[in-house]
Amino acid sequence: MSQLSPSIAEAISPMREALLVHRLYGELKNIEQMRLFMERHVFAVWDYMSLLKALQRGLTCVETPWLPVGEPRLGRIINQIVLGEESDITDQGEALSHFELYLRAMREVGADTSRIEQFLASLRAGRSVEAALEEAGVPMSVKEFVRHTFRVVSGGQLHEIAAAFTYGREDLIPAMFGELVAKLDRDFPSRLTTLHYYLARHIELDGDEHGEMGREMVGLLCGGDSVRQAEAQAAAVQALQARVKLWDGIWETTATCPCTT
Repeated sequence: MSQLSPSIAEAISPMREALLVHRLYGELKNIEQMRLFMERHVFAVWDYMSLLKALQRGLTCVETPWLPVGEPRLGRIINQIVLGEESDITDQGEALSHFELYLRAMREVGADTSRIEQFLASLRAGRSVEAALEEAGVPMSVKEFVRHTFRVVSGGQLHEIAAAFTYGREDLIPAMFGELVAKLDRDFPSRLTTLHYYLARHIELDGDEHGEMGREMVGLLCGGDSVRQAEAQAAAVQALQARVKLWDGIWETTATCPCTT
């Protein structure tokens, strides 16, 4: 297996730590604030899938006639991650994507799904991502986060997309979501069961399997190329910067919410 320079871990360490201790977690004090969080965070749950699909498209053949593409190990890594994210098995034995599971969690807690549903409807009608964001009235901090993701998807090389995916999502999620699970257990016992399952499932998959596979994928794509390693590092840093800005924007909304429920 190709080994990646430890410079990425060193470069992202300050922002990773900032995310793990972000003031947003302490601001989620009641159900209404959790709803506001979920109504914004759902767009990050959605655009994650586009990073994933960009990697699957680049690392495997998704066209007909089929042809062998690239390194089979890379194809296996990305296909395994797609299986878990796009058609996981729920605790009820049902096949469901994690995005659809998150929508279910939103409905369970009474969060407003109209914005994300309008956004998806616009995309199905053939609108661009940018136009769909505008039509759905998506808040600016969320809009900027999605824009960053799609700059990576449309303009990034595979090792840059893989670094943004791995270090901005897969490698980060177990520790970051651990903060939210602890809060749910402490402050909302048995009230947000689907959200709890969604978060716990991500911690399980990303901590035990997907995170390690993502790091291997970045290492294989960079190989011993110092230029690619530097580009992957920059992509990872930028992905975490985008997440910090998203969390800051959501914090500003929840902190000023006159919530009592």
